[in-house]
Amino acid sequence: MFDDGEFIDKKMLVLIVEDDPLSAVISMQALDGIYQTHHVSSGLEAIDFCQNIAPDLVLMDFNMPIMSGLETCNTLKRKFATKDIPVFFITGRTDPESEDECWDAGCVDFIAKPFSTQTLRHRVMSFLSMKASTDKLKHLSISDELTSIPNKRFFDGFFFQQAKLAARNNTTLGFLKVDIDYFRQYNEEYGQFEADNCLKKIAKTLANFARRPTDFVARLEQDKFVLVLPDTDSTGVEYIANCLLETIRNLSIPHQPSPLEIVTICIGGTVVGDGSLDINPIIGRAEDSLYQAKENGRNTYVIA
Repeated sequence: MFDDGEFIDKKMLVLIVEDDPLSAVISMQALDGIYQTHHVSSGLEAIDFCQNIAPDLVLMDFNMPIMSGLETCNTLKRKFATKDIPVFFITGRTDPESEDECWDAGCVDFIAKPFSTQTLRHRVMSFLSMKASTDKLKHLSISDELTSIPNKRFFDGFFFQQAKLAARNNTTLGFLKVDIDYFRQYNEEYGQFEADNCLKKIAKTLANFARRPTDFVARLEQDKFVLVLPDTDSTGVEYIANCLLETIRNLSIPHQPSPLEIVTICIGGTVVGDGSLDINPIIGRAEDSLYQAKENGRNTYVIA
């Protein structure tokens, strides 16, 4: 049923969490040539991996020393950056109590040991084919049609979640608002097609600075973008802003109506660390900073 490859995306990543080397090899061989796989041998390694790279599926051994699969799954589900990563348990315990523990921990399925590689392969393929379709629909609903980065709808919900998380953990939250300098004049000079290409290049460049799973960039409207940088202090935010200015200038996109004759950006930013859950003042401070940057001659940044 999967032979035509219609629903198979070999770029999808399966993390195998297994302390027994032989069992890990069997699982990896079952998925070899179908998906990317990566193996870690402990729950702590799994948590660290998922916080940096979000796999499409975790195959989790139930019984592991130090931190069990159940404890690992519960920890992943408590963390904002990893809570949506699906987990399959691989377990030799099939009693109803153990099954309930798996479901209560937030798993999407479990496979009983011993299992055949064919069963594992088809269970994983079936789940990931459905996930691929769901992810595509979700991506379309929260992505900007032109640039493919998150849109304002995504920003509104995600930014509030990050503000809530920063308040709860008493950590800082960096926020940058970005405008393209003299973009109206660019559009008039070069036309809609080139203006769209310019927006795509800027969006791609900004997205490259959202390196951690919790960082993100979004397009709000026309030439207006935002970057949200959780757990980033003022020094870090200023560093990112300065790098952004330089990187955009180095694209050397021609812009005759601009004083510099290339496309540049203006950035207004702020850092939140007061535990506030009201995002409107945060956005307001960044907008005030952006206005000041424009008053200062553009092609610059102001962090309040």
